[in-house]
Amino acid sequence: MLARRLAGFLGDRRGNVAIIFGIAFIPIVVAGGSGVDLARAFIVQQRLGHALDAAALAVGTSLEKTDAQLEALAQSFFDANYPAQELGVPGALAMAINDNVITMSASADVDTAFMRIVGYNEMSVSASSEVTRKLTGLEVVLVLDNTGSMSSNGKITALKSASTELVNILFGDQTNPDYLKIGLVPFAAAVNVGTQYLNSGWIDTTGASSYNGLNFSEGRHALQVYDMLTNKSWNGCVEARKMPMDVEDTTPNADDDPDTLWVPYFAPDEPDIWSWPNYYYNSYLDDNASSDDSPQERQEKYSKYDNKSVSGDGPHYNCKTQPITPLTNDKQDVLDAIDAMNATGNTNISFGMAWGWRVVSPTVPFTEGTAYDDKKFRKAIILLTDGDNVIGQTSNHNKSTYNAYGYVKDARLGTTSAWTADAKLDERTSTVCTNIKNANPDRPITVYTITFQVSGDATKTLMRNCATDPEKYFDSPSNAELTANFKIIAGELSELRISK
Repeated sequence: MLARRLAGFLGDRRGNVAIIFGIAFIPIVVAGGSGVDLARAFIVQQRLGHALDAAALAVGTSLEKTDAQLEALAQSFFDANYPAQELGVPGALAMAINDNVITMSASADVDTAFMRIVGYNEMSVSASSEVTRKLTGLEVVLVLDNTGSMSSNGKITALKSASTELVNILFGDQTNPDYLKIGLVPFAAAVNVGTQYLNSGWIDTTGASSYNGLNFSEGRHALQVYDMLTNKSWNGCVEARKMPMDVEDTTPNADDDPDTLWVPYFAPDEPDIWSWPNYYYNSYLDDNASSDDSPQERQEKYSKYDNKSVSGDGPHYNCKTQPITPLTNDKQDVLDAIDAMNATGNTNISFGMAWGWRVVSPTVPFTEGTAYDDKKFRKAIILLTDGDNVIGQTSNHNKSTYNAYGYVKDARLGTTSAWTADAKLDERTSTVCTNIKNANPDRPITVYTITFQVSGDATKTLMRNCATDPEKYFDSPSNAELTANFKIIAGELSELRISK
């Protein structure tokens, strides 16, 4: 039709100006209209890119899902940000995940309004988005409650599962990344630092500390007594230092102050007395005592350990936790340590938290942490507890079971009252949390806290105040909520950014 009209115009010699205009009119319309069509295509490309960014970011925070789940998630976010009624008809999404880089691409067809005059009925535009999971420079320590109460309701299993999820999210596909280190501090009534540090210089091996030998006669100290037993040796647990160093990161120095060293944990054999109210919970050897000996004389007698075999926990009573895992970039080492956790003993949150700080700190006793002023790394501690601080009150002369602070009778917590000892542990917890948050004002350690099936408001408040801010405190009334909260924390630590 257009060709016939042009032939008619060319054969007619009348109205040359009209003829020329007629010939020029179509390309003028096409040229002007193409600008409109191109503008429509540009709008579609922008919307396409925005939808791809949303889809890629959603996938970036959910890499623990299967490929099919990730594809469905990406599609749902893409559809939500590119509704069907919008201009353009998008095609299928293309998704690729390489290490920590997520790439999304798609194209869309746009119907033309003017360019169809010359045979172009639609235009195809494309866009892509690349998101990088930024994990560069992260050191994080998990300070996890491994007390006896964690054995109920499947809590220790749920904790292992949630912690494993967090590790998998942070490591992603990497097994030994340069940018990520994770440590683990299982805690109960005390903490196990590991027997490999016996001769490190920060364990008191000679009885120099004023607390070493407190429980034994004749000036004997913990390692000397361990050497007397035929089947028990130091298991790596340590006791608290003198206040205020119990909640500080003071560098140990035997020459300047022996009390800066850590005393090997040794729960002494308690008296063979079984009548209430003087019942004792950790009697594992014959006292070899006379009827005139007081409970304290029976307990501190040194000779009863000579060449003896101990059944049960004995000197390890109330500290059978797995050893600390120092900061490491070995994913499998961290996963293995989590899997090995066990539930036993009373709760001493402050002691666990103090060791979490020492693990992430750059100074002795653990030196795997980067310097505080290293701008390439961030530091974080994740603290979880399933209950209140418990000293383990008793009615006998010790006034408590043995723990990192020894017995309440010795006033190492600043009180000889068993009734106030738990409150003293809360005070130590509050103080260590404050010390950690103030350790490096320019680049503070981020503190996350989690209460797990905790009913008491006092401990929830204590943990909320311990966190860097209230938004970094998470209450987990159930196993499912614990897993969800660990995922939220992992997502915050992962710091997504759109790279292209």
